[in-house]
Amino acid sequence: MNICGTNDVGFCISCKNLNNKICNLKNYNLRGLNFGQSQNFVSPSKSAIDLSLRVSSTAQIKAAVVSEKTSKSTRTKPINSVKVYVGLPLDTVSNCNTINHARAIATGLKALKLLGVEGVELPIWWGIAEKEAMGKYNWTNYLAIVEMVEKLGLKLHVSLCFHASKESKIPLPQWVSQVGESDPSIYFTDRTGKQYKDCLSLAVDDVPVLDGKTPLDVYKAFFENFKSSFSHFMDSTITGVSIGLGPDGELRYPSHHYPVKNDSHHGAGEFQCYDKYMLSDLKLHAEKIGNPLWGLGGPHDAPAYDQSPLSEGFFRENGGSWETPYGDFFLSWYSDQLIRHGDRVLSLAASTFEDVPISGKILLYPRGINHVPSFRVSCGFL
Repeated sequence: MNICGTNDVGFCISCKNLNNKICNLKNYNLRGLNFGQSQNFVSPSKSAIDLSLRVSSTAQIKAAVVSEKTSKSTRTKPINSVKVYVGLPLDTVSNCNTINHARAIATGLKALKLLGVEGVELPIWWGIAEKEAMGKYNWTNYLAIVEMVEKLGLKLHVSLCFHASKESKIPLPQWVSQVGESDPSIYFTDRTGKQYKDCLSLAVDDVPVLDGKTPLDVYKAFFENFKSSFSHFMDSTITGVSIGLGPDGELRYPSHHYPVKNDSHHGAGEFQCYDKYMLSDLKLHAEKIGNPLWGLGGPHDAPAYDQSPLSEGFFRENGGSWETPYGDFFLSWYSDQLIRHGDRVLSLAASTFEDVPISGKILLYPRGINHVPSFRVSCGFL
């Protein structure tokens, strides 16, 4: 667990990708990737089918800065240990909208209370709560879990997940998938035309592709209905809301979603800028700077998913295309699209959830990769 300065909350999040961490985005400034002074870095743990305890040692720290939204003041509160939150299984509520292993969860929650943890983290899936039709919400079993948590005197951090999970067999909402069948460009697309269908392309945020509504319109309605349905628990039992921002809930492009064939190296990944909405924006951006040919597509000399980063010319260490004026143009645009998406969604959430802290997941680059720039750049970070 990485405890940073003024932080007083630690999480054990149920998540497969051990490179994930969460940071609190209160007072965030995505353009500079400066997330303010109340950062919460979170160490996740592997997901489990049934409820399991993820052990996390506490750390002694002297003080924590706690924001008081109601009084708009900041106070220093001395504490003796980190507040630990334990992640519930990703499929706590199944795709059929039933509670999985309800008795085990109830027993586990009681055990966690006895162990002295602060609370738990509950994933709430778009594909379950708004499964059948736009605006038709079913929170029944999520409410049941929250009530269980409240009765035991535990706190709750919820994660609103706008992506799908193959591992937990939780898809996007049925009506969204139906839209995708007629317009596959709502998904991220690589240069061979393969779509990543576990979340929407960030390029459609402001495009009315969902039965006349934009994804931002739909997210806003989801936030508002959630807040209304859980109003009894907000800022009491529910002490934080994490917002899904992309693949696996992270603010990044799905540039590494195909397995690497050669186990001897990590693949470079591929740029995800080939859906028609991304290409349209790229074309406009290139025309604005007077180089329309730069807007015809992504780099022609970029490596494929499972290729070594140095196998093609784009990421070559000396004289690679990524260091040319074209490379700077493309990568700046590619990264800026990601940051703008994070700004839009988190601003929307912050305007809705005024009484609880808002957070989001940011990808941390794994150690041991020989050519880290290609890994992070294809994910959208310069």
